[in-house]
Amino acid sequence: MAPAGLAAIAVILALVTAIAKYPFRAKSTLVPVASIGQARGLRALFNRSKRQSPPLTVPLPMLPRPLPPQQAWPDLPLVQGQSDFTDLNSEHWAWPILNDLNQRNAIAGYPDGTFRPADPVSRAEFATQLAQLFNLPVERSRLKGTTLYTDMPPGHWAYGNVQQAVQMGFLSGYPDDTFLPDQAISRIHVIVALANGLLLKSSRSPTTALEPYSDQDQVPPWALVSLVAATEAGLVVNYPDRNQLAPNRIASRAEVAVMLHRALVYTGTLPNVPSPYVVGLPESQ
Repeated sequence: MAPAGLAAIAVILALVTAIAKYPFRAKSTLVPVASIGQARGLRALFNRSKRQSPPLTVPLPMLPRPLPPQQAWPDLPLVQGQSDFTDLNSEHWAWPILNDLNQRNAIAGYPDGTFRPADPVSRAEFATQLAQLFNLPVERSRLKGTTLYTDMPPGHWAYGNVQQAVQMGFLSGYPDDTFLPDQAISRIHVIVALANGLLLKSSRSPTTALEPYSDQDQVPPWALVSLVAATEAGLVVNYPDRNQLAPNRIASRAEVAVMLHRALVYTGTLPNVPSPYVVGLPESQ
């Protein structure tokens, strides 16, 4: 072999010996996950180290999620100020609920600026409130079509509202084909009307379900089942004693408004407004 060739072989052997004696202190480099299988040849050689470091896996970026509406836009607190009614203020037992209804234009007072919360409510007035606050399909009622009452001519101011309340299943007339629109409505009639219109049902026995009422013996037999269902739904409001129903007492405007509010809360139409006088719920609800 020529001297030049022997010299070249000697140089190569010297380099190999040096590499074996002083290995590379290669630094680990980041290899994209998608390129791991493509690392070959010199690239693989120069990425080696004494202990092979695993490639760094970078997670996909997390997109920010919008807050649910109730978190992004919290409910505004009730305005604890003077109402638009001259005879109502925050000292009244029904103030939080009446104020809430007033702010939503769901109740109305008299031309002199009063609400008269202690005044009675006639059956025609109650039917009008039901017709204005609820829009239930008429097929929910057991009565179909227009119901004629001898004391409710088409020219009566509440004729249309009474027909709508009857067709929605809230109210009905009497066996003698009268409606008695000017008769003041009792508390138990309000409760039964709401239970009927909302199709409330209960399988509980009245004996146990009505234990909270100290005067349950005054409840008419025809109202027992509806009263149980209304109590379980949180519609019954007793003031000043939550345990005293006073079923046959004439309902006041404040009591009717509060129980209507409870019915709207039950249907999910309005948010709950806590009241200590709601039967069947903790006093803070």
